[in-house]
Order: sequence, then C-alpha cells, then structure tokens
Amino acid sequence: MDEAALDPAYATSPGHGGVGVFQAPRPVPRRIPTGEPPTVPESPDIDSPFLDLFGGARPARPVAPPREHAAIPQQPAAVEPAPAAPVAHPTPRLPAAPADRRAADHRPVDRGPAVPSIRPPAGDETAPAAPARSRVPHQAGDRLPAVRPPTDAEPRSDRPTEVPHPPEPEPISRRSRGDRSERAPVPSTGREVATPRERSAGRRNQPTKPVRVRAPKIKFGDRDPSVELAITEIAGHLTFTPNTVTAWYWLPEVRWAFRPDAEREALLAAISEQYAGLAGFRLHLRRTTRPFPADEWARTIDAHTVAPLPDVPGTPSWGDHLVAAQRHLMSINHAEGQTYLGVTFARRSLGDSLTERVLRTFGRGVAEGERRRLGRTVEQFDEVLGAFGMRGRRVTAQELEWLLYRSVALCMAPPGALSPVTNGRWERGDLLALTEQVERYRTPYGSTVKLVNRMTGEERHVAVLAVGRMEPLEIPERHEPWLHFHERLPWPMELSTRVDILGSGDSFRNLEHRLRMIRSQQLDYAEHGIDAPPELERLAKRALVIGDEMTTGLPVDSARAHGWHRIAVGGRTREECMERARRLIQLYSRELRISLQHPKNQDWLAREFIPGEPIANTGYVRRMPVPLLAAALPQAASTVGDRRGDLIGRTAGTCRRPVFLDLHYPMEVRERSGLAVFVAEPGGGKSTLLGALGYLAARRGVQVTLLDPSGPLARLCAMPELRPYSRVLNLTGSEHGTLAPYALIPTPLRSEFAPGAAGDREFEIAVSNARAERRMLVQDICMMLVPPQVAREASTATLFRHAVRQVPAEETSTLDDVVTTLGQLDDDSGKELANLLLDTAEMPLAMLFFGRPPEGLLGPDAALTVITMAGLRLPDLKIEREYWSAEEALALPMLHTAHRLAVRRCYGGSMSSRKLVGLDEAHFMEGWRSGRSFLVRLARDSRKWNLAALVASQNPRDILGLDVQNLVSTVFVGRIAEDTEIASEALRLLRVPVNDGYEATLASLSTADTSSAARLGFREFVMRDVDGRVQKVRVDVSYVDGLLEHLDTTPAAIAAAAGVLPSVPLPDLEA
Repeated sequence: MDEAALDPAYATSPGHGGVGVFQAPRPVPRRIPTGEPPTVPESPDIDSPFLDLFGGARPARPVAPPREHAAIPQQPAAVEPAPAAPVAHPTPRLPAAPADRRAADHRPVDRGPAVPSIRPPAGDETAPAAPARSRVPHQAGDRLPAVRPPTDAEPRSDRPTEVPHPPEPEPISRRSRGDRSERAPVPSTGREVATPRERSAGRRNQPTKPVRVRAPKIKFGDRDPSVELAITEIAGHLTFTPNTVTAWYWLPEVRWAFRPDAEREALLAAISEQYAGLAGFRLHLRRTTRPFPADEWARTIDAHTVAPLPDVPGTPSWGDHLVAAQRHLMSINHAEGQTYLGVTFARRSLGDSLTERVLRTFGRGVAEGERRRLGRTVEQFDEVLGAFGMRGRRVTAQELEWLLYRSVALCMAPPGALSPVTNGRWERGDLLALTEQVERYRTPYGSTVKLVNRMTGEERHVAVLAVGRMEPLEIPERHEPWLHFHERLPWPMELSTRVDILGSGDSFRNLEHRLRMIRSQQLDYAEHGIDAPPELERLAKRALVIGDEMTTGLPVDSARAHGWHRIAVGGRTREECMERARRLIQLYSRELRISLQHPKNQDWLAREFIPGEPIANTGYVRRMPVPLLAAALPQAASTVGDRRGDLIGRTAGTCRRPVFLDLHYPMEVRERSGLAVFVAEPGGGKSTLLGALGYLAARRGVQVTLLDPSGPLARLCAMPELRPYSRVLNLTGSEHGTLAPYALIPTPLRSEFAPGAAGDREFEIAVSNARAERRMLVQDICMMLVPPQVAREASTATLFRHAVRQVPAEETSTLDDVVTTLGQLDDDSGKELANLLLDTAEMPLAMLFFGRPPEGLLGPDAALTVITMAGLRLPDLKIEREYWSAEEALALPMLHTAHRLAVRRCYGGSMSSRKLVGLDEAHFMEGWRSGRSFLVRLARDSRKWNLAALVASQNPRDILGLDVQNLVSTVFVGRIAEDTEIASEALRLLRVPVNDGYEATLASLSTADTSSAARLGFREFVMRDVDGRVQKVRVDVSYVDGLLEHLDTTPAAIAAAAGVLPSVPLPDLEA
C-alpha cells in the first residue's frame, strides 16, 4: 500500500494532535491506483476522527494568514491538473511555543465540511499543505479568514517543511459546499494548479444540514424551585405527586329544599352507590366559594334591556340604578358554592417516579406509557361519577387552577384573573405561581393561621375546625345535609373532607377486629370478678347486626367510610375569626348535635385543604356507613330564579343566594306561559311585591299596566324617575262609557296571523271567539247590575241572552243597545228588565258601563299606567248579595270590567313587544263565566303576545278552580297561618307534597318578633320558578331609593305620605 497517497476525504483539526473531530459521514471516494495522477474527488463525505491516531496519515497544512491581508483576487480559469507530488511524513509533535500557542488560540475555527487538499507535485517534499478549516460555522455575509504566514523562527518538528510565501499571492479556487466557504490560498510552486470541480447545479441548490455544535458540559450551581406543594405536575384534570395520582371532578349543585322525601331518598341512594363503587380509593371532597359576578349580571341585564326608560334630570339614571344594585350585591355575602371531588386512584411505582424525574431533565414530565395506563382507569371513573346522583364531570383547567388558588389562600379574596394559558399543563417550576403571593405566619400554639397576600397586603386569620362526635341523623326526615348546614351563616367558609372508602372485605375485617377487642375487654372484667359495663354488650350486639348486614346485604350496605372532615373559618382579625368559629360550633351543636373541635397545629390542618397534601393527623376520624356520608351532600343548593332578570331579594333557606327574576324569561327562553300567581293572607306583601316588579319592569322600558282597586300603588307614579312617563286612571271619577263592555274586548287583526288559507281560517276563528266573549261579558254585566232576587229567576237569563243575541257583537255596540232591545220585546218581563237597567244607569258609578268609551283612554304613550278605584268599598264574598249595599253591588261589575280594561291596553300594541299587566283582587273573577274565560285566555295568550300576567289573590282556590295551574310559570306564596286547608292548597299550587310538614313553613313566613314593637321590614315568600325550583326567598328592593316608602300600603305609612303622621323609618331589611 502506498502510504504517500493519502485519502483527501480525511482531515484533522489543526493544532490538536491526535484528537479527532467527528464530521458528518459522506460517501467513500475512489482510491487512486499507483501511478495514476490524482484528481479532486467529487463528493468527499467522510472525514474520520481516528486518522490522527496514526502518524503520517495526513498532509500538512499551512497556518492561516491574518484577516487584514489583501482582498481575495478573482478566481482564474481552471487549468490542467498537475501530477501529484509525494507528501512529507510528519514527525512526532512537540509542545508548541507560548507565542505560537497564543497565535493558535486566536486562530478562527471552523467545523464545517472538510475541503480536500490539492496534492503537490511528485517529488516536491516541501510543498505546503492545504490550510486548516475553521471550526466555527460560517454565516452568510461573513468574510472568511485569509492565509497568514507562519510565525515560527524555525521549522516545527511536528510539521512538514514549509516553503516561504511568494511576494504575490496566487488566486485561490472556490468550492461550493453547503455554506460556500472559501479555501485558503495555495502557495505557488511554479506549476499551474487545477481548480476543484464545481458542484452540479442540482446539488448546489440542495440545503446542507447544519452541523451540531457540542456545548461543553458545565455544571452550574442553579437552585431548585422551592415549591411549597406536594404536587409535582398537573396534566388536564390529573394532579401528580411523587407517590399518587388524583383525578378531579366538578359536582353540580342539586336541589334539596321543598323536594319530596321519595326524591330525596332516591338521590341519596344513588350517591351511596357511587361512593360504594369507589371502594379501595381515597377521596378528597372540597367545597369552596366564588363571589357572585355582579358586574357580569349587570352586563347581562343591560344587554337584554333594549330601550330603558329615558333618564329624568336630577334622578338616578339607568346606569345609576344598575350600580346601586351591584353595590347591594357586594355588600351582602352572596357567594356561590362550588364542589370538587378528587379520586386518588393509583399509587405510583418507584419506576414511574424515577422515570418522571429523568424526563423532567429533558423538559418532559410523566411518561406516555403511564399516561395511557391512567387514561383507561379515568374512563371507568367517568362512567361511575357521571351517572344520576353526583353527575360529575372532569374539571377544566380554569376550575382546577381556581381550586388550587382558593386552597392555598383560604378564605381570602379570590384572584382577579387566572392564567391566560388554558392547556392544563403545569410543570413543577410553574407551580410557584400558585403559592408565591401568599405568606403564612403561624405559631406552634396559635389558635389561627395568619395569611398575608404580599401583593395586595390583605391579611386573613383562618381557624380550622374538625368534625368530632355526632349523633345519628335522620336525613331527610328531620335534618338538613350535615355538610351543607354551615351555609346558614352569612360569611363564606371552606370544606375539606378526606375519606377512605372501605369495601366489604376491609370493612368486615375491621369489624371483626373491633368485636374481638370488645370480647377481650369483657373477659378482662370477668377474670377480675367485675361486672362489665352494659355499653360493651350493646356495642357487641350492634357489631353483630352490622356484620350481618355486611355479609347478607348489598355492596352499598357493606361499604364503610373512614373520613376526616374539616371546616375553615376566616376573619379579618383573630378576634373576628374566633367569634365566627364560636358561632359555627354553637350552630352545629344546637341544630344537628354534632361536636366541632378546634385542634392544635392549625397550619398543618390548613394545608389539608390543598390538593395532594397529606392528612395533618389521623385524629377525629369518623367511621360511618356510606349512606350517612352521602347524606352530607355539600353540593346542596338553594338557587331559584334566572340570571338575567332584576334583583328582587335573596334566598332565606340553608344558604344565601341572590334571586333574579325576568318575567319575560318563560316566554322568550323557555317558551312557556307568562302567568305568575301571588297568593298570601292580607298583609302578606303581595301588593308590595306586585308594585316592585312593576317598577323594575318600567325602568327597563316595558309597557306596564297595574290594576290596584284599593289605590296605594298609584303612588308609584309620583316617583321622580317615573312621573313624566306614568298615568293614573281612577275609575270612580272617570267619564261615561269608560267601562263599556263591548269595547273592552279588542277585535283581532289579520296581520297577527300567518298568510295563506290556514291563516285565514285562524283569523276567522279568533274573530268568532272575540264576538262570543263579548256576548258572554255583556250578559254577566247585566246580571250583576240587576238585583240578586231578579237575577235568580230563570227567565232573566233567557231574556238577557235573547237581547244580547240581537245586538251585533262588535266593539262599536253599547249597553244602551241591549236596553233598547229589551224594551222592544213583547214580553213584559223584558220591559221590566230594561227599566231596572235604566234605573241603575242613573247612579254615578253605573254610568261607566253605558255609552261609548272616550278616545285615547289608554294610549301607548305612558310606560306605567295604574288603574285604581280609590274610595270604592269592595264587598265581602262570604256575605250573600242580598245584604250588599248599592256601592258594593256596583263594585263587582266594576272589578270585572277593570280587569278587562287593563288587559285591553296590552292587546293594543305589538305582539312581540314586552308587556306586563298586574291584576290585584283576582278572586272576584272566579265566580263568573266571563271571569274564568278571561283568566284562561290571558294564560294562553301570554306566550304569543309576550305578555307577563301577574295575578294576585288571597286564596289559592281561586286559581286552582280555574284549571289553569298547568299554565302557571311562576308562583309566590306568602304567609298562610290561619287555615291549614288553604295552606295545603297553596302547596299544591307550588307542586310541593302536602302533609310533609311544609304547612308549618308557610305559617312561619314573615314572622315578626313578638318582643319588639318595631314593624317588620321585610316580607318572605316561597317561590317556584319556571324550571320547577322551589325556595324560600326574602324580598329586598332596598337598593332602590324611596321605593319601599312608595309601596308601603299600611294605614300609618299612607297617612305619613300624606303628611298627617310623622314618618316611621323601617328597620334594616337584613336584621
């Protein structure tokens, strides 16, 4: 083998001896046979780093000249290749001189692709070698280093003999290779040197793979993140700790109040089965709160208010009205509860933990294999928890982040904004964002934990209470859910429950162990000749009974729950926190017979609320059957109403939630009837609530018509913001023909029906119904205007029917036409009836029924119209009509026609526009055919006409007797304490089971303090919304300045408003 014939594809790093630099692999070039002139290889692609280990295997290269040499001349044309010359064998290298080493250190380095060297002519041992390539990758636009002369005084022993450079440098050849780096100039030897062959056009356009630069391995002294959480990673709804993995689910709130016991028991049984299906796992049940988004509600109601009432200068505007409502919401605790359930379903192996630690160094977390294995388990839990009962779903990234924030900062103000990243992935270093804002200050023997937000300066003291001994509870018969009971207090609290669900096997072994302990104690007493306490025998019998249930019953009967239940109470100061804790302990002790304890090591107990943290201590463990754990039901809710209506109060049950009511929500969203019913005893607050709803609707630009026979609601029109847009119509002083019965029923318009033959048919039917309704109303009015003795005669109804049939049933007809027709009959009885009607028409109030109505009586210009009959004495329906006075006898037909008049204004506008009509004293309509048909038609047409119809009565039988209870969308029932039968009818109207104790609830509404002489400043109702949710609510519209004073219907308040008596301030509504 010819050692002088070197392979040009091999190159060494200059100045590094035998240390090779690995280059990218390339095709092996063809070896040149002996005697054949060498040629430049087309694609030298292999540059082995191992050739430097053997001496004499590489040509020598000159040292590169400094950068300040002359510019590189233009490349000449290629010449014929010269014959190859032998290359001198390098001798072993010696240590370089300091000066030379410094020069070598400052030499530019390039680790780009190797360039083959041009062989010197044969026999020329002093021909210089090709210059060294730079190890720094060439960037576009950079100038390449030029050849620099050697600086050694004498030839180095480890280099070939070099020839001095000629005075004029020869042009060098270029070669396109990836970054198109330039070759160093070759010294002239007196012969022409051939230039290397250029790359082909196809390969010149191909991109060259960048060469990876190996960074030196330096171990920095970086500090690990001081994460205060046991969680190492969050992926979606999974949280990882070094030993466990927990899947988190969100549990929706369930309705509990005013629910039949059968439904409650079915709900608890379903939840018990779900808990039993989680046997062998540890559960973490968390209950936290979220402040009610008052700003979001304000934007919602403003978006659904197309044209609010125009502002009046000097009065609160529409924006001021919304701001006052928001301030009222924020001044009272209206926090919304949120329930989360974590299932620790896998203990991670040592290999999984080590794999995660190794992958974390490469910017990754849990291995994909472990994730797939966990995914199969999670799907099973999705199926179990998503069934009826809990109806849980996986938490979102925002919900899990919220839970972590609320757990770290217990009872503190929630964060204003969460992370904008919603992919659900949190690495260990990112978890710092959850804990860095909150500092903890604790003492070994402190009664609270002090939390400080270092960004806002907020301070909060937190006391954690543990559930201790508890008596057996009868749920749902007597008691409320025992982990929902704390929401009766008016401040937010946090719940944390760690539960180990034991299956039948574990539970039975635990029971056997405890039974052996009992028998051992009994033997000890017997050996010492002492009578054993009877408690031991009683416990032994109880253990035998439970063991029999576990072995012979269902899995839900054999499952047991061992849990640690904590309640966190917060306050601005330590004294406030301890006072709240004392009140909570007293509430649970008095109402549920549950002992709440205040343990030491409060900081450890507070950390239990954070997901992934261990239990502080195993004390106060509560062992109970699974049905009792299901009866804790922390997700019980007391919500009612919608989220887009006006604020009318709050719930008054086991928790406080704001109540919003949009009276057009049933028609526009639920596509239900708009009939709302108000039932209460006199003084129950139904007129006040009716007026408040009318005021709030008028502020939103709804056309409101209120009928108040007694007249106090007319004072609403005197409010400054409503005065320019209101009108009061007092029927006792109105013109003749105001209550003309024929004109009270409008004629349908053809434009209100669909085009085509089907629309024509519907229009004809509607016109026929309107005519029939007019005839029926006129007959009833005539029967009311004659004495009751005459009305009882059979011929009276026949004559009236015959006369009304002869009069055209159109809006233009009058009651005078009926009198004329009766006088023209051949029968003397008809003439007698005509004379009786003429005698009645001479009375001032009766003149309202005769003649034509005045033009523009109820125009659409007024936003609020109140129809009253001030000074009119209403009859008592319990007394026979023979004993009524003439004024009371006329009040009955006036009420009938006044109800028609109020609704007549609503039918005069557009079908799609929002309208509201409030009818008080509706019980006068029930005993007559026209009244019954009127209410039925009102309930049926309310959805088509977008009409909210509010009907108030003192007796629920008046509504139930109309057979319209299936058309009722919203119900308000006030205090009913005098008659239990009426209370039962009211419960049927609410669709609440009777004889279950709810009658006492109706009797306890709006109960005044007997020891105080102050007036009751609020009214309470049981409300049923369009979605069937029933709750006890307290009406509170105190955020509207002056509204309660204008709605007060008591005689003292009316006299004070008139200036007769001094005004009596109302007490605080929240007192």
